[in-house]
Amino acid sequence: MNKQAGFSLVEIMIALLIGLFLLGGILQMFSANQQTYRMQSSLARLQENGRIALDFLARDIRIAGYWGCLSGLNSVPSITDIDGTDNNAVAGDGIDDGTDTIKLKGVFDLFVLAPPLDCEKPASTPSSCCKTDPSLTVNICPSLVNCYRYTNSTLTYKINASVLQQDTGEVGDPTQVGDPNRMYNGMIEGIQDMQILYGEDTDMNMDCSKGTSDYAPNYYVTANSVVKMCRVVSIRISLLAVTLDDNLTPQPIPYTYYVNNVLTNNIIPADRKIRRVFNTTIALRNHLP
Repeated sequence: MNKQAGFSLVEIMIALLIGLFLLGGILQMFSANQQTYRMQSSLARLQENGRIALDFLARDIRIAGYWGCLSGLNSVPSITDIDGTDNNAVAGDGIDDGTDTIKLKGVFDLFVLAPPLDCEKPASTPSSCCKTDPSLTVNICPSLVNCYRYTNSTLTYKINASVLQQDTGEVGDPTQVGDPNRMYNGMIEGIQDMQILYGEDTDMNMDCSKGTSDYAPNYYVTANSVVKMCRVVSIRISLLAVTLDDNLTPQPIPYTYYVNNVLTNNIIPADRKIRRVFNTTIALRNHLP
């Protein structure tokens, strides 16, 4: 009869120890791969958020000051088609402290055209946008046309809880309370800060006529340092984008950005998120020839 011999206690313990080492290595590899995936996914989303945010801002800033068929009419109010605030410090206003805002006026596609307007009525009628020349006594267009008459259409871009928000309508205007066209749109999350500089062409006259202008900015300044907004020919935007996920790095990563309008190095955050800065300069088409 053959004797059957099993594993000894020592052999079993050695096998378990080797198995634990292998299992630990597999778990460590899985954890490292998962962390790498989280980081790469967060960086891709950060890059996308920054790019899309700049695209939205650039598109609307370029069209600021365009009023379509209203442009040549006496009924168009004298307005500032671009304005802004610098380093917000008002508590409870829905704007992150230390960030800038920018307000744009013009024909934006968020605002619908007026219903068909009877252009056969007298050309002097203030609401008519069919008259192409204020000196004419009759309208020269089809009897019924769609035209844009919403002269208060406004977009305001701001940062609220690290979300780039687009508000429509004139903020603080009591005549627009309940306006169905007024909306508060949280557009792009993960935008921690927005700083804006305005390129002013000081060669223009103070009444914003051409003067000796070459339509190139003489300097870039913050909103509260602009002498005449109508002399602004370009805008420089800087966005600080941040990942939505935390604990992506072993320790906080210092970054460089503006603090009180001063470019500051080695800012140490309190979290372990990743940040990137996105910059662009935008020409104001309707302030140029």
